[in-house]
Amino acid sequence: MKCAHSSRWLRRVALTALALAGCREATAPEVVDDGGVPLPLLAHVDPDVVAAVQAARDVVRRDPSSAEAWGKLGDRCFVHDFPAEAARCYARAEELDPTRALYSYRLGWSLINDRPAEAALALERSLHELDDYAPAHETYAAVLLRLGRVEEAEQHYRRASELDPRAAQAETGLGQIALTNGDLEGARTHLEEALRRDPQHVEAHVGLAQAYLALGRDEEARHHAETSRALPQESQREDWMAQPNVPPAGARARTKYGRQLVRLGKLDEAEEQYRVALASNPDYYAARLGLAELLVERGKTEDALALLREAERANPDFQQVRVDLVRFQPGQGTRSGR
Repeated sequence: MKCAHSSRWLRRVALTALALAGCREATAPEVVDDGGVPLPLLAHVDPDVVAAVQAARDVVRRDPSSAEAWGKLGDRCFVHDFPAEAARCYARAEELDPTRALYSYRLGWSLINDRPAEAALALERSLHELDDYAPAHETYAAVLLRLGRVEEAEQHYRRASELDPRAAQAETGLGQIALTNGDLEGARTHLEEALRRDPQHVEAHVGLAQAYLALGRDEEARHHAETSRALPQESQREDWMAQPNVPPAGARARTKYGRQLVRLGKLDEAEEQYRVALASNPDYYAARLGLAELLVERGKTEDALALLREAERANPDFQQVRVDLVRFQPGQGTRSGR
């Protein structure tokens, strides 16, 4: 997974992290039952998510001394955007088995948005075992930037860039630091290197637009700005340690899994995931849209349009569905949003 939940700001941190110091996101209050096992607020959650969370909690209650059980409950909470509860589970798992850096790393991820100082401590602990893992250095650097520890962040971005010379994220982070420090040529060098590694890296294009504008090179600035607008607004970074491998549950998780299956060319399995997601939550438009796009690709345009018209009838004021209905008409050159 791409960790869209608590990590969304992290994907664009190369452009915004220094301005985020002191910012926090509100989190839902945590509820704990008599057994001390975290219980998220599940009143408005898809039924299969509720079942999955409760099943993971039952395992912990049967064996509260199992670090693995606590870790798996943390994973389940983490993937469903319950970061406070995930953090408690990972902290307990780390306490029971301090040798597994995975627990401290995911604890850090769970704390990033609301408690960045504690996140930094957890991520620092994880680096004792993950020093050769580039995404861990990038994640730690991003949190350090949020805390205003710029020089330390720069060191970890450099370490990440050395460890993974094919990934663009660390060079983009270094470019943004240079840009913030007024080192325009340094920023340009790092951001151009990021694009050499990944020409589609949107954050590097945005940073270069800023750098070239400040350098008075308007045409190049315009080129990168226009390129950035044509790309997905968040770059992707594979970080398996921040991507709990749990069976998908709920409309959102199944939709995300469906998109992954499409990218792998497993269209039958993707269609099944989209349909299960819609059965779980018929109002989850991303699942409906993903299924519609897949049906169009499979030559079933009328079925796709029927899906969208159903959503339009249910919510006549929803503008996006009208846009997609036009986009999916034959001859309109439908472009997949995946």
